[in-house]
Amino acid sequence: MKNPFKRDAKTLMTIIGQHLERYNILMIVVLAIIIIMDIVFTIFWYYSPDDVPLTTEIAYYTAQGTLFLISGINAVLLVLNRLKKLSARKLAIAHHIYGLILIVWGTVCFLFDLSLGFSPLVYLFIGTFVAGIFVMDPFFFATSEILSLIPILIVICIPEHRHLLFGGDFFFEDVINLIAFVLLIIVISFRNYRVINSEFKVQKKLHELSYKDELTGLLNERSYVNEVENINHRINSGEDVKFAVVLMDVNNLKATNDMYGHRYGCSLVVRCGHTLPTLFKTSKLFHVGGDEFIVIVYGADYDNFEETMKRFDEAMLYSILEYEGKSLIFSVARGYSIRQEGQLFKDVLQIADNEMYANKKYLKEKYNMKGR
Repeated sequence: MKNPFKRDAKTLMTIIGQHLERYNILMIVVLAIIIIMDIVFTIFWYYSPDDVPLTTEIAYYTAQGTLFLISGINAVLLVLNRLKKLSARKLAIAHHIYGLILIVWGTVCFLFDLSLGFSPLVYLFIGTFVAGIFVMDPFFFATSEILSLIPILIVICIPEHRHLLFGGDFFFEDVINLIAFVLLIIVISFRNYRVINSEFKVQKKLHELSYKDELTGLLNERSYVNEVENINHRINSGEDVKFAVVLMDVNNLKATNDMYGHRYGCSLVVRCGHTLPTLFKTSKLFHVGGDEFIVIVYGADYDNFEETMKRFDEAMLYSILEYEGKSLIFSVARGYSIRQEGQLFKDVLQIADNEMYANKKYLKEKYNMKGR
């Protein structure tokens, strides 16, 4: 069974990547500017007279070299995406990694007073802010920005170190600046969340529609084919897969369609589709078209299979369904088979299919149902 969280994470990454693709050229330009500025600052630092400790100088060159390297790599990834050589999802993953490195870069620069004439606070803000903007993941952005405030608040609480942030005393306007920064985080995060979340819901709905039957709400034929392939793969890999197959067919559907119209026939199909989830709790239910349903029985339903089928026969054997003033005969023929060692899915299905047609013949004779 596929992990829904893993699938949703892939969908989310794809959506974020698609957003990044829309600003592909702009981000390439921004990265080019960052690379040029990095080179300029490095040259400035190299030729400016200073008596900075060697450890600080090494840390600075390491930080600048890291920024230069990852910015260049990220620019290459954007170009590859532009050339359709890199998928949107992989681009988003790469940007998350790039963002994390930027945050580390900003934090390292923050921890060293670089004596460039402006506060190292700029490095931390730039690192985390650019990381969040580039990734466009609202949760990543909000988390990175909030984390960036932690060292700032720590330094604020130490009076003798406040000059590292603001170049002097801690004034009231500095509080206003911090509040404005936090509000900006909230606004951008909320905006990104609304955009990403709305697209995520659309993508999730489209995914559900591609694997679910619109009429009954059960899994559709595409899901059934995937499940069968998965079962056979597990069997061929030597796994002892325990399951049973229940194949069923709605009786009297053709006669109902001919007599009253397809809307009434659909009501019988819908009734079957809505009843099955009440009988099978741990199985996979499929409407594979027309009047045909298939249940692949797993878990507790499999362990209590005899009792489950007893409930099925009681609910599906024969009843009168009142629909829009018409009395419709609701009856479902079924056949089932429990997988034995060495059997592939098709072997189990064939046994269930033979039993279903025998059961259909029996029900028609017993209840005098002439139509299919």
